[in-house]
Amino acid sequence: MIPWRPFAVGLALPVLFTGFVLLDVQRNRSGARAPIDLTEREVTLSAGTDENSGMTAWVVWADTGAGDRWLPAATLRSLGFDLSNRPRGSRSPRQLPRRAYVVLELRNGQPTRSRLVPVDVGLDREALVVRYPDGRTHLIAPGFIGVREAGPGGTGSLEGYLVNIDPRGIHVATGLAARLRRASSRNRSFTISIRYGSRLEPWLVDVW
Repeated sequence: MIPWRPFAVGLALPVLFTGFVLLDVQRNRSGARAPIDLTEREVTLSAGTDENSGMTAWVVWADTGAGDRWLPAATLRSLGFDLSNRPRGSRSPRQLPRRAYVVLELRNGQPTRSRLVPVDVGLDREALVVRYPDGRTHLIAPGFIGVREAGPGGTGSLEGYLVNIDPRGIHVATGLAARLRRASSRNRSFTISIRYGSRLEPWLVDVW
């Protein structure tokens, strides 16, 4: 007699896994912020050679530049950075990046290539959502913040900077990828609409 239970379990596991994934996606999208529209200034594309496959959209932001104190010392300390004064001429010890929630503001008229500019950081996502409620102008995502020496020669005071957001790359499904290829090939310009869910997992809504 052939035992039926192993076969039943083998058949049920893929169904259960698919159901779990769909439920997780639904939970993420149920609390999504308004979509933010980004152009070729804020996004770079990468794809394989197969035109029928998907691609990845990589978010690009403007470097705040040396001396731009967009992160106050109190905020950096709240993330766990040591900003203690060092003897003149000595270098500060290297500190690993800290994980936090990052706010990127979409600024029209921004002179840099990307219009996305880091403007705030915090450990409380809900507080940032209340402070920046419009998802069309402010992107909130998990990320990593680092500190670097601001003075000439690397012996000045410390300033904060955005190391990365997570995820930075967003998958573009096959259908949308085909439309994006057509849009970008016509005049090298395109727009993609992205939404971030309650679990901070982004997905593409539309491209043109």
